[in-house]
Amino acid sequence: MQVAIVGLAPSTHDQAPFEDPDWETWGLPWDEDMWPYLDRLFEIHPLELLRHHDARRPPGYEDRLKSLDSLLYMQKAYSEIPNALEYPVKRVSNYLGVDYFNSSISYIMALAMAEGAEKIGIWGVDMVDLETDIPSYLSEFAYQRPNMEYLIGFARGKGIDVYIPPESPLVRFHGEGIPLGTIYPSYPNRYGYLEREMHDKEIESIANKMIKGKKAPLKNKKSKDPTDAAGWLRKAYVDHDPADGAPKVGNMGYV
Repeated sequence: MQVAIVGLAPSTHDQAPFEDPDWETWGLPWDEDMWPYLDRLFEIHPLELLRHHDARRPPGYEDRLKSLDSLLYMQKAYSEIPNALEYPVKRVSNYLGVDYFNSSISYIMALAMAEGAEKIGIWGVDMVDLETDIPSYLSEFAYQRPNMEYLIGFARGKGIDVYIPPESPLVRFHGEGIPLGTIYPSYPNRYGYLEREMHDKEIESIANKMIKGKKAPLKNKKSKDPTDAAGWLRKAYVDHDPADGAPKVGNMGYV
């Protein structure tokens, strides 16, 4: 079984294989564009909350749920929603070995694994902060994304093929804002490694901070140490000198 999980992020939402018969599409019934085309739908929020005017569901949403022909998973098999199936949280938690669900998407991901999916694709799921006036959207991804990335790692550890579009930030390196003291370098490819080609002023700034407080060599003893900032940077990051313990890796030095 191949399961396409479809969230609402516009970056990759429309790339999901809605018309490919080899995939089952699982998603959210408030997906205004594609909910009629999903094979399974998940509304995990309690029914009493969905009825609240601040729930921000579309008009007639409860009637929509009642009219669905596709499988609909909810917290309970509500009598008011005759077609609702109770989400098998105990069975899924036993499969995972942990009760850890912080989003509707995580419930979908976990059930796909528990039901034996051999391949899972994840479209429309970015889990990054949005520019919006809705307060919860500014914070919920801080705990939702780690949960989802944990489940992705769990799936891959089980041998399940998990596809994530390259546009998605899930399980990707993020090299901005990682401080080293008062330095905030940008790591473009891997944590700890810097590109050689940096602006001259940036090189000079970083090098000066590296040599700040460096003791001068003893008199009458010839020093092999560089005499300027650029030389120190070259020695630390570029030169391959086994004596100084700075191995060269391609065009980069070890940080």
